Amino acid sequence: MEFSAQEKSYIWLDSFPLSDVQKRKILTVFDSAVDVVKNFSSLKPLFDEFSEVELFEKMQATLKNDGGYFSRLLDGFSVNEVTPIPICSKAYPNEWKAESDAPIVLYAKGDLSLLKTDKFCIVGSRRTANTALKTGEKLAEELSQKFTLLTGVADGGDTAVIEGALKGSKKLVCLLAGGFGSIPKGNFALMKTVEQNGLLLAPNSYDTPVRSFLYERRNKLLALLSVGVLVIGAGEKSGALVTAKYAKEYKKPLFAFPYPPLSSVGVGCNALIKRGAKLTESAGDILEHFGLEVQPKRAVELTETEEKVWQYLSEQGEAHLTEIAQALGVPPYKTSAILSSLEMKGIVVKLGANRFSAV
Repeated sequence: MEFSAQEKSYIWLDSFPLSDVQKRKILTVFDSAVDVVKNFSSLKPLFDEFSEVELFEKMQATLKNDGGYFSRLLDGFSVNEVTPIPICSKAYPNEWKAESDAPIVLYAKGDLSLLKTDKFCIVGSRRTANTALKTGEKLAEELSQKFTLLTGVADGGDTAVIEGALKGSKKLVCLLAGGFGSIPKGNFALMKTVEQNGLLLAPNSYDTPVRSFLYERRNKLLALLSVGVLVIGAGEKSGALVTAKYAKEYKKPLFAFPYPPLSSVGVGCNALIKRGAKLTESAGDILEHFGLEVQPKRAVELTETEEKVWQYLSEQGEAHLTEIAQALGVPPYKTSAILSSLEMKGIVVKLGANRFSAV
């Protein structure tokens, strides 16, 4: 990896356990990050103010070892296949550069070219309803043909978006709140797939733990980086609503899935729609807004009995297995097999307790 003196200076500064506020304060003392490194010894009073005297001495020592510290830093990035992107770099997203709380260095794994594409953000809470997860996955698969999809890394809504995009064009960017070390263990294999096919971004160095204010910043960065935002699931205090708040603040088109009245996992989505978000039921609703056409998909082939079951569910919204069997005059064991086939074809989803819904 080749870096300019300015880029190296940002990477060096970001490698130490200083808060983002402290790093910004250090950078305001001089005209450039290079000058911070050249005149670092003069910053002792500022580190006294931070109560970080030991850290100051440690940082100063790394500047006296003939570049050995920085070489080891780069070796670590190389071994872990991480590309640091300083804020002065051409690869750094322009949408973030002007923000006072923008990360001074981004850390990337995967295809950096995706940062230069049009990105559409889809987010949803961990408690997003099963029907919305299935619909969101299908929508993400279709939408990925026109946009690079942007989301987080949590279970629930984010995971549905990831799986949908990977079934589609695989154009996908996932943004963490902390460092790469903060990836949820249960999602580690999925994130490895994202890294191999799309792009995984961390706004903090590897060992940075996730704190509440970092989630807030991550949600803001998601909104800034996107051409629009869709919320597929949000309770009253869901973090997905923070992304929606920033989308509105930055005048980005806002979309939301509708939920039944009094739904605790969808009350946030319904509130967004009441306040002007576009009610969204398919990828076509979003593509229409941007003047794009839905790419036709090959029709799913159904047997005569499968067609009857699917039509019944489409009309009813959702139904219990026994109810479906009685309505169509099909034995429950055969109805169960038909429903399993429709699930595999991606047009029916099981809600639990033997209840099913058409997608």
